[in-house]
Order: sequence, then C-alpha cells, then structure tokens
Amino acid sequence: MLNNHGGAGSGRDRLSVMAILRRLLLHVVPLDDLAVTTTVRRNWLLDVTAGVCTGVYQGCIWTFAMQLARGRLHATTYELGFAVASQAIGYLFVILWAHQMEGRAKLPFITLTWLLTRGAFMLTPLVVRGAHAREAFLFLICYTPIVFAISNPAYTAVMQQVYPVEVRGRLMSVVRIGVSAATLTTASIMGVLQQRYHVDFRFIFCLGGLFGAFTALAFSRLKLPHTEREPKPPLNHFLRDAAEILRTNTAYRRFCIGVFLAGVGNLCANTYYPLYQVDQFHIMPEQIASIVTASALAALFGYPFWGWFTDRFGPITTTFCAVGLNSVVPLCYAFGPTVHWLMLAGFASGAAQSGVDLGYLNSNLLFAESDRASLYQAIHSTLFGVRGTLAPLLAIPLLHMLNFHWRVGFCLCFGVIILGTLVQSLAAPAHRDAQKRKLSVP
Repeated sequence: MLNNHGGAGSGRDRLSVMAILRRLLLHVVPLDDLAVTTTVRRNWLLDVTAGVCTGVYQGCIWTFAMQLARGRLHATTYELGFAVASQAIGYLFVILWAHQMEGRAKLPFITLTWLLTRGAFMLTPLVVRGAHAREAFLFLICYTPIVFAISNPAYTAVMQQVYPVEVRGRLMSVVRIGVSAATLTTASIMGVLQQRYHVDFRFIFCLGGLFGAFTALAFSRLKLPHTEREPKPPLNHFLRDAAEILRTNTAYRRFCIGVFLAGVGNLCANTYYPLYQVDQFHIMPEQIASIVTASALAALFGYPFWGWFTDRFGPITTTFCAVGLNSVVPLCYAFGPTVHWLMLAGFASGAAQSGVDLGYLNSNLLFAESDRASLYQAIHSTLFGVRGTLAPLLAIPLLHMLNFHWRVGFCLCFGVIILGTLVQSLAAPAHRDAQKRKLSVP
C-alpha cells in the first residue's frame, strides 16, 4: 500500500508499514512465479496478518493457561483433565454446525465465532478475581475452545475457496510460519514479564484477547467468490450422507480410524504434560516459554518443509510422517531425567504439529468432492470431538490406577500413537486404487 503524499521537494512515494510487510512477504514467496490472481494475493496477505495476530494471542494465553491453572490456581487433576477435554467437546457438535452452514456463506461463521471466543479473554482482569478466580479462569479456558469449534468446518471450506490447490500447501505454510514466529516471540516476552517483572497474567491474557479479536477483523476482509444460497438438506439426509462417506470411501475410513487411534494416544499424553511439568519439575513461566519457543522454532522450519512435502508427496504421506514423528514426544517425557528433555520434546512436537496441521486439512480437501469439503471436515472434527473428549477424561483415572507411574503412562501413549500410525498408512494405497478405478470408468 502506497501513501501518495509527497513531502516538500520530494516526488517519491513513501511506503507504509503494510507495504513494507507486503514486499517482504512477496520476496519470501514470489506469487508472480506461482501465477496467482490479485484476489488470491490479497487474501493471502490478510490471512498472514490474521496468522500473526493468532500467534500473539496464543503466545499470551495458551502458552501458560494449563500450567497456571495447576500451579497458580491449584486446579485438581480432574479439573485439568476436563480443561483438556474441553478443547474437543465442541467438536462433538461440529457436524450439526456444518449442516447449518450448508448453502450459506461460511465467512460470517468464522469471524463472529473468533470474536466471541478469542476476544473474550479481554475480560480476564474483570472476571478472574476474588474467591472464585479459579472457577472463572477454568470457565474461560473451557468455554473458548468449545464455542470456537463452530468455526472449524467453515474455515476448511473458506480455505478451499481462497487458495488454488496447486499452491495451497506453500501459501498456507507461510501463514503458519507467521503464527509460529509470533507465538515464539510473544511467549518469550510474556514468560520474562511474568517471572522477572511479576506482571499479572490477567493483563497478559487481556492483551492476547485483543489480538484474538484482531484475527476476526482481518479475516472478515477476505474476498470470496459469490455463491448462490441453496436450501440445506434435511438433517437426517445430512447425517446419512456423512455415514455413507465413511461406509463407501475406504481410504477415508482407514484414514479416520488411524487418526482416531493416534489422536487418543496423543491426547492422553497432552493431559499428562502440564501435570508432569508442574508436579515433577515445578516449572516456571520462563521454562514454559522456552519449551514453547523450541516448539515454535521447529514449526518455523517445519512449515516450509511440510508445505513443500505436501505439494510433492501428498497430504496423506505428510500426515503419516508427521504423526510418526509426534510419537517421539511422550518418549522424551518418559525417559527424560531433566527439564531439558522437555525442550527436546517441544522441538519434536513443533516439527510434528506443523506437518499434522497441513496434513489433516489438506487430506480432508483431497478426499472431499469439490462441494463437500465442509462435510468431510465435519466428520473429521466430530471424530476429534469424540476422542478428544474421552481420552483426557479416561487418562486421569488411568493415571491414578497407575499410581502416578509417569513412565508407564507415557509409554502406553506412545504405543497407541504408533498403532494409529500403522493403521493410517493403509489409507494411501486405498486412495490410489480408488483413483485408478475412477480413471478406468469410461
């Protein structure tokens, strides 16, 4: 963007901050070489802006949320288990929201949901106080992901409209790099502010909520192709179509089963991580920030690699490799004697999650017919809701049964992740066979 207000004696245009940012991004990813339209370029820059704001939001809030709940506010193991489960509970109902979105513009579902959830943390200093501070804090960190899930199928459909399939992996990877870089920087600063300068976490959460609201504002400016509003099918037909997809699409069914199993292992481990960090290492804010920094650094390098890898080898292979890499994380917790091993786990997690992020979304787009992306994502998200709700709630009783024998618990999580990865590997040959049958039909 150019400001055409020449100063006295100068006919040259002065660049705004946004113009400098755009030039830098276009130097990193030469869109002219990728032959994309002006609309795609504009939407991508807005997506990057929303991504950076998302990173600040995450760095302020979700870097510290679970550890604060356990260490500062003394949440019980079961309360923390429910807080982890809440990140998936909303996805149990995603298929119903996807049905409501059928035949409608998807963007308003995203922007309104993001504003009401991410922006809610601006209220932290007002509500997290007094005798009921713990309850209010737990409400915020549980309410937000439950309601945020509404936007999930809409986001997938919008990404399908925004980016051409030939360059989707690379352009989305840069957006994710922006998220990781902003998370890394913000988490490091906020960790220091809390530990060394004793800045109240509630004001840090308020700042995160402000940037969370900015993500909704940036996304609301996307330009999407106009689509005629169509009547949505009856709910029973919609559910029948979802069941039919799982019955007839062998490759997608195998993919979902594998992802489900690996996800159960990963989510059980995720329930244990903050408990282990606080109870075993009495972890401090700067150490938490260091783990997140290691994860974000790995993602910074991981996203461009996985973006290229996705475009080169396909999203199914990307997901298989990334989930396999993620199995390293519970092993680091199981056998790591010092907090430094948690840094290694953070690095492996960031490298893996960047691949999982791109792999899951693009796999759903690969399996989906051109007009059914939101339905496929709804199926994927509903299954995530089931495993994400059950796994943390089962993980805590299991931990008590194991008498808090952390090594056994983490090794069990590792085994389930590996099992899911092996099942998921069966999806690729099934998909290739299906494509060959389609091509053979005259």
